[in-house]
Amino acid sequence: MTMIETLFGLIPQGSRGQQWLAEDLQLVNWGGYDGGPHRVRFSPEATLLCGGSGSGKSTLMDAYIALMMPHTTPFNGASNGGVTGRPRGDEQRNVLSYGRGKLDETRTEEGTKVQVLRGDGEDTWTAISMTWLDHDGARFTAVRAWYIPAGARVLEDTVRVRATVHGAFDLGSLERAATQRLTDASVRTAGLDPVGTDREFSARLHAVLGIGAAGAGSNAMSLLARIQAGQQITTVDDLYKRLVLEEPETMRTADAVVTHFDELESTRQRMLVARQQVAALEPIRDLRLRIETTAERMRLIDEVGIFADPSSLASLWRAERRMALLRDVEEELRDRKLALDASIREKRVQADAADAEHDGLRDLLREHGGDHLETAQRELRGVERRLLEAEEARSRLDQDLRMLGVDASTKEQFEALIARARAALDDSAAKARARDDWAQARSARDAASAELSRLERELAASTSFTGNIPADLYQSRARLAEAAGLEAHELPFVGELVEVQTEYEPWREAFNLALGGFATTLLLDVAHLDRFRAAIDSVRTPRRLNYQGVHTGIRPGRGGAADTLPGRLDYSSTPFTGWLQLRLEERFGFVCVNSAEELAAHDQAVTITGQISRGEQGAHGGHGRANVLGFSNQSRLRELRAAVDAARRELDQAEVRLDVAAADLDGIDAQRAAYAKIVDVTWDRIDVDALNAERERWQSVESDVAQANPDIAGLRDQIDKAKKSMTRLREEIAAATVERNQVESTWGDIIDDVDAAQKLIDEAADSARAFDTEHAAYLDDRFAAPSGTAATASALLTRFDNALSSAGQRLAEDHSRAVEAHQEQREGMRRLMQTFLERWENPNLLADPDLYVDDFENILTALETSGLHELEGEWRDSLLNLSGNDLTNLDSTLARSLREIRERIEPINRIMQDLPFYDDDHRLQITTRDSQSEARKRFRRDLREVRGLIENASTDAERENAYRRMSRLIGHLRRSAPDFNDLVDVRNHVRVSAERVTADTKQHVALYDHIGEKSGGESQELIAFIVGAALRYQLGDAGAERPRYAPVFMDEALIKADAHFTKRAIGAWRGLGFQLVIGAPNDKYSAIEPHVDVEYDILKDTQGRSWAKLKVGLAEEPARA
Repeated sequence: MTMIETLFGLIPQGSRGQQWLAEDLQLVNWGGYDGGPHRVRFSPEATLLCGGSGSGKSTLMDAYIALMMPHTTPFNGASNGGVTGRPRGDEQRNVLSYGRGKLDETRTEEGTKVQVLRGDGEDTWTAISMTWLDHDGARFTAVRAWYIPAGARVLEDTVRVRATVHGAFDLGSLERAATQRLTDASVRTAGLDPVGTDREFSARLHAVLGIGAAGAGSNAMSLLARIQAGQQITTVDDLYKRLVLEEPETMRTADAVVTHFDELESTRQRMLVARQQVAALEPIRDLRLRIETTAERMRLIDEVGIFADPSSLASLWRAERRMALLRDVEEELRDRKLALDASIREKRVQADAADAEHDGLRDLLREHGGDHLETAQRELRGVERRLLEAEEARSRLDQDLRMLGVDASTKEQFEALIARARAALDDSAAKARARDDWAQARSARDAASAELSRLERELAASTSFTGNIPADLYQSRARLAEAAGLEAHELPFVGELVEVQTEYEPWREAFNLALGGFATTLLLDVAHLDRFRAAIDSVRTPRRLNYQGVHTGIRPGRGGAADTLPGRLDYSSTPFTGWLQLRLEERFGFVCVNSAEELAAHDQAVTITGQISRGEQGAHGGHGRANVLGFSNQSRLRELRAAVDAARRELDQAEVRLDVAAADLDGIDAQRAAYAKIVDVTWDRIDVDALNAERERWQSVESDVAQANPDIAGLRDQIDKAKKSMTRLREEIAAATVERNQVESTWGDIIDDVDAAQKLIDEAADSARAFDTEHAAYLDDRFAAPSGTAATASALLTRFDNALSSAGQRLAEDHSRAVEAHQEQREGMRRLMQTFLERWENPNLLADPDLYVDDFENILTALETSGLHELEGEWRDSLLNLSGNDLTNLDSTLARSLREIRERIEPINRIMQDLPFYDDDHRLQITTRDSQSEARKRFRRDLREVRGLIENASTDAERENAYRRMSRLIGHLRRSAPDFNDLVDVRNHVRVSAERVTADTKQHVALYDHIGEKSGGESQELIAFIVGAALRYQLGDAGAERPRYAPVFMDEALIKADAHFTKRAIGAWRGLGFQLVIGAPNDKYSAIEPHVDVEYDILKDTQGRSWAKLKVGLAEEPARA
């Protein structure tokens, strides 16, 4: 398409600077316009479409939208204003609903069913066309058609036709093509030139009809769509920005800045990820080394084997190390046996000499009277032995006697004790009596404890309430009150509302007895009675309660005469008090008398003891009941506390009695055990005094014999010395003999060990089994005993054997530690791999230390080789420099875009300079003023400051600070930022208003800012001037005599103005060179009608079919070729 340069940009050369007018609109099967084609001819100046609501006016308007506008433009803004969803979607008017002629929806058993004029279970088709007429008689027609299969649910299920023709076209010619499903061939046969896409179709229309400058026809069509929809606009600022200004370059520049930053930032992020991955994988090499080390240790221990296995390397090492030690021990044992043999022979000679000396001394002693002395000494030793046994028996007896609390120091006392013991053992009923006493004491203790618990519970419950009503009644009331939604004060007990006057305190028990169950009756307002009964019916309570519905609010009186029961009570001030006083005087108005003789003198009376009389009836008894009257329960609390203290004292005494009874019961068993031991004792076994006397007698005999023969003492000393020497030598001989036997036995064992070790070594040599230096070093380090120069060979062997005593356990522990360490290191590597894969997924890797360790190490090597993780600083500097240039460009774009907004107003103002506004002496002009805010000032300041920081950054810290500042600034440039529009959309940086000025001097007369402040007519005129001028600008021919594309459709516009302002608004549109097509309801078109050339009534019949009836029309033209 050839374009020519004009003052307002490039325009299509084919338009010849002339004007295209809409000549007619044709419809086939569109909405209520069933069949067809239906033709609506338009006036070159203004056409009015009027009709009732739902008659089909908007259907005609939507046909124009369907033909000319992109699919994102919704149908009929007036009807769809309260509808949500995608434009032309299921929830709004759409091509399918128009094509089938949707009437309504009904509910059926199968669900919702749509009622349509056509296409119900069968295929149908629909088509729209418009023909335009140029000033020289040239015509151009655009057609859209859809073939709608019966099963079509969305627009994509249809066959879509987009076609044009240079000339007029009868839409009925497509009837034959529709029978062929509107194929391209059938459409061409009908005389149309089809195109494949909506974009191509729009481009052809814009080019031929001259819509938009420099190919920007979409902006003009968008404005035409908004004008047709009659969007509500309240301010001149909003009007200008929405209808004239496109999205500013600053927003696209900001998007480019963000995109560029994100691209560079993504590279930086890859560097950071590389650095994190290196840090995550660096331990893998050390872990691998540890795993290999522990595996090698496990292999070494497995090869060494266990000492219990004779064929293991451990057993061979032990045999070789032990063989050398065994040879040394053999030599040591040989020398020790020879020394012991010589010592034994020497000591035997010495022992024989000592024995001969001892025999000679004994013969000499017998010659000097030694036989008598030996007899005395022998008897003395026997007496001393029996005395020791008697003292021990006496000590045991004394313990039993102390337990029994008796004494038996003489034979007579002991015999009496034996008699009592036999009697006690024969008495079998004694234990039963003690057990009965203990049971009685325990029962008394339990009863005292239960009474104390009961009193403590009652005391605790009483402290929860202020009255004297029993606790279980309070609990029952609480349940009923909760069920009925009442408070406790709305459901009082009678006893809570009265108190015995102080001077009549002695009458308290009598009043309690007289009132009886009435004192514990619940009172409630009769207004709540029915609801209360229904609410409590299913409530279960521990005590049965009586309740009474009463009339509240009765004025309280004095309470009765002073000599009656009601008169001796004080009353709580409540809504129930008046009723209660009346009830007490009526039913319980007892006269208080001093004796029973006075009862007969009164109709109702009560004595201080509680006896009452009612004529010939009366009642008495029930004393001792708890008091239920009174505002306060302090007296009851004092009684309960005193009772609790007394119960505690009683419990303490019962505990003491129980302890005594338990001790008596335990003593019965101990006493019987003691008596059982005593009856087995005889007096002669415990007569210590008689045995002491016998010992003294034999000691006297020994002394007498020794005094009669003075040489005996010396001979006895010599005999004792000879005996001791002989005994010592025999012991030494025995010890040496034992040691020699042990040496011989050990020597034999050593020989056996040598043979066994040599055999094992020989077998290993025969099988070529040997341990290497690695095995020997490990075993020597773990089990070889330390050697010492002063240690004997036996000691060294013992140390070696001791070192090997737990060798099996230590080897197992070493192996377990090695296995645990190996598993721990493998688990550490597995966790490292797992963590790595959780952060950076890789489907080609698994967290398996055995199979994938090389792959992970290769990743680490590749990262280290590439060095990407070390380049983050360099990339950050590059990012700062590049993004700094982007910020500079954005700053300049902001300034330039603001300037362009102001420049954009100049051609529009020039258009309106030639159009009278308000009257012939005035014109309308658009003005702007800056709309500054602290946020925008700070944003522009941040732009400059961040650029300065970037330019002046010389250290890593400064560059990092600049980077952080820039990152925050970039956050404001993202479209998702809450302040993006305010900061970046320069349309918000200026405030647009209109002003009325004089035509000749341009002097300011009036300001137009808020459209809503004006009357309907003034608003329509103002909008017509501004929007019309803006449309001339968008159409790209603001400087031409008239617009190249003239049709402007307006749905329900100009309906709020009177005749005067409607005339001025239509005049403004026509003065700008536009052709108007206006839709208006039946009752709102009177002001429009005088200013149009063609008028149609839009009608609809009872079956939902619409048609356009010409009311005022143009002269019929001859048929067109």
